[in-house]
Amino acid sequence: MKNYALPTDFTELMRPGGRAPTVDLHESVRQYILLMLISHFGSLRADPAFGCAFWEYDFESGAKLENRRHQLEESIRTMITEREPRLDPTTLKVNFRVFNSPLPSYRGRRMLSLKKRIEMQVTGRLLQTNTDFAPPPFQLYFSPVAIEHTNDR
Repeated sequence: MKNYALPTDFTELMRPGGRAPTVDLHESVRQYILLMLISHFGSLRADPAFGCAFWEYDFESGAKLENRRHQLEESIRTMITEREPRLDPTTLKVNFRVFNSPLPSYRGRRMLSLKKRIEMQVTGRLLQTNTDFAPPPFQLYFSPVAIEHTNDR
């Protein structure tokens, strides 16, 4: 079975004799999990349930995300278990941490970051090869940015 790279490079396919780029099994699973994580519910017309619960909480504070942490981890674990059959569901683990994203000052204004960086670690076992699946953590960014005016003018 071939594992095609995401996103697909259609320019290569349009060339005479062109082929879609392929990746190994580990990378294919990682790319598909990333696709699920960055998709919000309803973004796939053929399957409105495809997507990630994180986007339902995009503009909530980091504290609220932390309060929902176990609920979200379980939701993502269920999403991966149901949609990624190449991973052994009994070995699947999902953990995430919320960080404030530091921003530089701009024209004498201190930037307050409301943007949250979420690192999500997904580990498990690939069924086809019986090898560990432990890619680097996925990093997602949420929420808007605010600017605080300083009186230093």
